[in-house]
Amino acid sequence: MTSRPLKRVFSPGTVLTAAALARGLAEALGALNRFKPDVVIGTGGYVSASVLLAQALRRGRIIIHEQNAVPGRTNLWLSRFACKICVTFEDSTRYFPPGKTFVTGLPIRLELLSLPVKEDARTALGLEPGRFTILVLGGSQGAKRLNNVIADAIPLLSELPVQVLHQAGERNYEEAEARRESAGWDGYRVYAYFDDMRPAYGSADLVVSRCGASTVAEITAVGLPAIFMPYPYAYADHQRYNGEFVARKGGGIVISDAEISPELLTGVVERFLKSPADLAKMAEASRRLGKPHAARDIAAIAGRIA
Repeated sequence: MTSRPLKRVFSPGTVLTAAALARGLAEALGALNRFKPDVVIGTGGYVSASVLLAQALRRGRIIIHEQNAVPGRTNLWLSRFACKICVTFEDSTRYFPPGKTFVTGLPIRLELLSLPVKEDARTALGLEPGRFTILVLGGSQGAKRLNNVIADAIPLLSELPVQVLHQAGERNYEEAEARRESAGWDGYRVYAYFDDMRPAYGSADLVVSRCGASTVAEITAVGLPAIFMPYPYAYADHQRYNGEFVARKGGGIVISDAEISPELLTGVVERFLKSPADLAKMAEASRRLGKPHAARDIAAIAGRIA
């Protein structure tokens, strides 16, 4: 569908956005009239606007799903047309009408519901089976700031009884791998990307991660404690709010890009090593927040209104 980003303020691009929305609306109407769906589910973003508006013009049923703790502009605007609103985080409910808003969580990959035994997962990834394992995730594209903090912390972390499994992202992999080689520590493994996340999650005792909605949904669904480093330039600072929601419930801690340092990160890890009971409580709190059956629950809501 033809689309352009929605802007907060009027500009010359606003005219182009309006034209793209009108064209996309016409395209969506044609497609929906051919397909005749009972329900249309929108997951936010400006690309969904024309399709959901077309469904509203057809007087069809609409569900929107908001991934982040702070809703995007498109979902806020389209919520008036929705029959039901599904959200990932309880914090999001205050932005939407209470009578039609449900906390369902965010759908995750079904294979994550069955993780391998921890020792087997570590062996498959070339790790020591019995060693405390830190999983570092910056998202599929990696996170350069996070990568640098981890690489700078390796000389300190290597003094602790831990090992580090690091997804650096494809575009940052060569630099991260070079730094791993220069560190000369066998307890540090760098991957560009995990095609199968089960061994990665299955091997982990602690996660260090950005806190996009999908990542947070997976971490809590598998019940792992986390140190969250929110991406500071996300729209409406939504990553910080995602991470802080989990932290308030006891499932993790949040450290900003401005605050994080190799010394601080190592100190937090060392504190957890000395207090395994606290780490276990954090893992259990994370698991309680998880919504592993979000896809099923959203489908059930769609089925009820179809």
